[in-house]
Amino acid sequence: MDIVKVLTELNTSFGPSGCEAPVREKIAELARPFADEIYTDVMGNLIAVKKSGKKNAPRLMFAAHMDSIGLIVTYIEESGLLRFGAVGGVNARNILATPVRFENGAVGTIGMDEDAKAPEIDKMFIDIGAASRKDAEKYVKCGDMAVYDTPVRALGDGSVVSPYLDNRAGCAAQLLAMEALKKPVFDCYFVFTVQEEVGLRGAKPATYGIAPQYAIVCDGTLTDDIPWTSHIGTSKIGLGASIKVMDKSVICHPEMVEALRAVAAKKKIKVQTDVLKQGGTDGSEMRKSASGVYTGGVSVPMRYVHTPQELSRVSDIEDCGKLMAAFAETRPEF
Repeated sequence: MDIVKVLTELNTSFGPSGCEAPVREKIAELARPFADEIYTDVMGNLIAVKKSGKKNAPRLMFAAHMDSIGLIVTYIEESGLLRFGAVGGVNARNILATPVRFENGAVGTIGMDEDAKAPEIDKMFIDIGAASRKDAEKYVKCGDMAVYDTPVRALGDGSVVSPYLDNRAGCAAQLLAMEALKKPVFDCYFVFTVQEEVGLRGAKPATYGIAPQYAIVCDGTLTDDIPWTSHIGTSKIGLGASIKVMDKSVICHPEMVEALRAVAAKKKIKVQTDVLKQGGTDGSEMRKSASGVYTGGVSVPMRYVHTPQELSRVSDIEDCGKLMAAFAETRPEF
């Protein structure tokens, strides 16, 4: 599987929180050759099932959120400029002059009021080139969402720069795991969740519906490998899949952490440790579902998370996919 090609396909598909239908359709198309069954639940989560073929096999749920952060139009000025709010964790200082696009294909760029003393969303606007409110309303209305319209680019050292690697990289890793998985010892449920960026909302109903005994979340994690780092995490670009121990939302089950490490050692998959002092993932909702689920995490290290151009190493994404597939073929002994 060509990871850069997959990321390009996913990121040309629209999918901010609450508007995931286009990216869901693309993921379903990519997953279909590797799944025994694909369905969408009421919340909008896409669930691709790969059966073990064994009676009463335990259920293993993988989860990677397919939604992205975004912007939502809240007011249209008489001038035709669009005021907007944040959908998820948007930092105003990262988005000035960023090109954006709407689901219907309308495009624009982000500007800021001249009297603004510092970047803040309430002082910013989207300019679609409209001459008036009436002109702007031909293309955009209040409630429409926009996403960053920046490109996916492969770098010479094997890295990729792209918007929304958080968490299209995790989605790509799950697709790779589905492709690589040949002899699962679990009934595997690969879930591409919705609305993670606005409160981990999709994972809870998906976990209740599937009722897995085991679960693994695949998401991005912040890195500790740039000069101005504040050491909020332990992962580094290029050192492999990062096995999550904890973030602000979850402490992974210790036996799942050790089981993932054992599988990685046995299969000679490059891994590192993910301890993150902030942030959260769908693993939080999975871990505490019903009477509890054995939950682990496999993270993709990323720089510049939630900016219009995030950076990851392709080999790390591939290692995440390999580790998830290997785990699904090796039942833990606990």
